[in-house]
Amino acid sequence: MRTPEELRRRLQSRWQNQRRNWLLGEGEWPLSLGTEPPTEAKVLAEWTRFDQWLAQWREVAHRSANAVRHEARSWPRVGEQKLPCVWQFATPEAVATELGQVARWSQAKQRFDLLAAWKGDATWRSELSRHFELLADLDDAQFQRLCTVVEWLWRHPASGLYPRQLPISGIDTKWLDSYRSVTAAWVGALRACETRDFYVATGLRAAPDRLRMRLLDPALRESLGGLSDIEAPAGEFMGLKLPVQSVLIVENLVTGLACESLPGTMVFMRRGYAVDALAKLPWLSQLPVYYWGDIDTHGLAILSRLRSYLPQARALMMDEATLLAFRGLWGKEEKQHAALEFQHLAEEEQRLYRALREGEYKQVRLEQERIAWDFAWQRVIGALFPDELRIGVKRLATE
Repeated sequence: MRTPEELRRRLQSRWQNQRRNWLLGEGEWPLSLGTEPPTEAKVLAEWTRFDQWLAQWREVAHRSANAVRHEARSWPRVGEQKLPCVWQFATPEAVATELGQVARWSQAKQRFDLLAAWKGDATWRSELSRHFELLADLDDAQFQRLCTVVEWLWRHPASGLYPRQLPISGIDTKWLDSYRSVTAAWVGALRACETRDFYVATGLRAAPDRLRMRLLDPALRESLGGLSDIEAPAGEFMGLKLPVQSVLIVENLVTGLACESLPGTMVFMRRGYAVDALAKLPWLSQLPVYYWGDIDTHGLAILSRLRSYLPQARALMMDEATLLAFRGLWGKEEKQHAALEFQHLAEEEQRLYRALREGEYKQVRLEQERIAWDFAWQRVIGALFPDELRIGVKRLATE
C-alpha cells in the first residue's frame, strides 16, 4: 500500500529527471503511478493502516478530480471495496500543480516556446531545455537582458569586440561573467558551433595572454633603459631582439623574482600548463631552454608539454636525487595527473613520474620553493654555464 506521500516523492523524482523532456513536448501521458493496493489477507492483518490509507486517497481524489483511478474488489470476508489503484496526471501542468511548481513550469514553458521560435532547429531546442532553472526563475529584467545579448551575438558572429564594447545598455563585464556559460551555450547552439569556449562561440575578443619575464643580465637591462621585470601581451614578445643566450622557465612567480644576475639569461615565470604561448616565440626555439618546476605528477606533465613545443628543454632539479635530498620537506599531492605516461619525458623522468603516481613515492610532492635557495641557485648556474665561465658568473652575482 503506497501512500500519497510515497508516490509524491516518486513524482518529485520524475519532475527533476523529466522536465527537460517535457519542455520539448516529450513524455508518455497520462503519467501513472501505481498505489499497490493490498490483498484481502493484508487488509485483515492491518485493518487500521488500511483504513488510514483509504482516507488519505479519498482526500487526494477530492482535491484532484479524475486524478485517482479506482477499481472494485469483491472479497469473501471483507466484502465489496472500491480501491484506489492508480494516481495519474494528464499533463506536465498537472504534475507541476501537485508539486507546487505550476508558476515555475508556466514561466519556463512560456520562455522556452518564445526562444525556440528563434530557430526551428532540434539542437537549439535541446540546448534550451537544459536550462530549466534559468527559464523558470530568472527575473524578467535579467532574462530580457540575456536574450538581448544572445540575439546580438548570434546576429554578429565575428564582431571581434571586447565584452566591454558590446553596444547593449546595462551590460558590463561583471554581468557577462555571471552568464558566461549559458551565453556561450546558447550562442553556440544558434550558430551550430560545437565548442563551449566562450570567445570562440560568441566571436568576442579575449584579453590577450600575457607573459612575464625578467632579464637577469645587467647588460640586457641597460639596453632597455634599465627595465628588468617585464609583463606584456604574448604577441608583443614575438619580435623581441635581444642577445639572449639561454632561457630559464620557472613554475613559481617568487622563484622567478628571486633569480640573481646571470649573463645572457632571461627567465619566464608563472606559466603553469600554459607553456604553449612560449612555443609561439620563434626566437625561443633557437636557444637553450631550462625548465624548473615542482617535483610532482603535474610538474612532470608540464615538462612533457613544454618539450612537445620546445624539444630542447632540459629539466632542472626535477629528479629523484633532488627529491630524496629534501625528504623532510615533502608535501602531499592531493589531486594527481591522470595520465599513465608521457611521450616527451626521458626514461628516468618517466620512472619518477610512475613512482610519484602509483609507486614508492605515491602522492609525494616537493614544491620548487621549498628547496634551499643556495643549493638551487648553484645548480642553476652549473646547468647553464660550463666550468670555465662559473667564476665570472659568481662575480657578476655579487656585484
